[in-house]
Parts: sequence; C-alpha cells; structure tokens
Amino acid sequence: NVAFSGSMGMSSSISDTNIHNNHTGGPIGTGTMPVTEIDDEFPILEELGVNLGHIKTKSLAVILPVRYAKTVIDTSIMEDNDLAGPLAFGLLLAIELLLAGKIQFGYIYGFGLFGCLATTIVINLTSPSDAISVWTVVSILGYSLLPVNMLAAMNVFYRIKFMGKLGVILAAVTIAWCTVSSTRLFERGCNMRDQRYLIGYPNALLYSAFVMMTIF
Repeated sequence: NVAFSGSMGMSSSISDTNIHNNHTGGPIGTGTMPVTEIDDEFPILEELGVNLGHIKTKSLAVILPVRYAKTVIDTSIMEDNDLAGPLAFGLLLAIELLLAGKIQFGYIYGFGLFGCLATTIVINLTSPSDAISVWTVVSILGYSLLPVNMLAAMNVFYRIKFMGKLGVILAAVTIAWCTVSSTRLFERGCNMRDQRYLIGYPNALLYSAFVMMTIF
C-alpha cells in the first residue's frame, strides 16, 4: 500500500509538471510564453498592399503640388502602385454626386478607365526611358481626383451651376489644380520633366470631363 501510494503521488506530480510546462512554454519558474504563429503574421493592410504612409504622402502632394510634391515625391514612392486611394476617391465622388441627386457610378469609372488607358498610351509614347505601367497612371490620376471631390462636396450643399461667374472660376481652379497635381506627380515620379506640357494637356481634358459631370 505504501509503495502504491508513493507511485501515485509521483505520477500526479509528473502530470502537474507537464501541465504547467504546457501553459508556460518551458520549465517551472522560467515564465516564458510559447511563440505562436500569430506573432509572425504581417498586419492585414500590408498583406493587402495598402501603405497608409504612401497614401498620406500622395494625398498631400495633390493638395500642395508646388511645394510638397517637389520635395517629397520621388521614384521610390511612385513605384508603389497602390489603388486603394484612387478607388476610394472614385467611390467618394460617386457618393457625393448621389447626394446631389445624380447617379453617375458608370460614367465615373467609364471615363476613368478610358482616360487612364489613353493617358498610358500618350505617356509611353513620350517617355524618354522605361515603359510606364498602366497601374502607375491609374494611381496618379486617381489621387489627383481629390480636388474634384472637394468641388463635389461643395456642390452637395449649394449647386455650383447657379453661382454664375463664381461657379466658372471654381470649375477652372479645380481643373487647373488637378492638372498641375497630376503633371507634377508624373514629372517627379516618372522623370518626365521635359514632357510635362505634353502630359498636362490630356490630363486637363480628362479632369474637365469630371468637373462638368460634377456641375451639370
């Protein structure tokens, strides 16, 4: 009986030690936690290819094209052809137009797709170096849509077409703003300083279509 109780006590202490080791990941007193697979996983935004830092940088470059884009934007940032910002700005524009009583989802993405493809052809014909991806063009033109979003937000509260000369001035400023921003991004990100006027003209036509869609 003494031997049997002694063996039972020893097996009980061994099982308690194993259970403790399973919970702590090591021997008693070490206090180390096991390394799980969750610790090695990347954040979900990185897995989706969304870089919030680059989105903020490109958005600020559109808002301040003369100062910010000239000093911050370079080829390394523009190589990140993220589409999160352009898709968000396009969807935001569609929602703003919907709030103004216009259902223009198909026109927005239709004009955007045609404009991006046409601009890609023009830019690759005038590019002095490597070929420029269509995703780079979509990213730049999409981010430069931000001033149109501001105009569309203003149009929700007061119709710009009823402002007379002030509405014409706002439309012209928005087109110029988008054109300068997109041209500056192409110039800095794709090394196309000498071709900036050739790029600016089709960009101005594209954003004129978006502005007219917003106002009328």
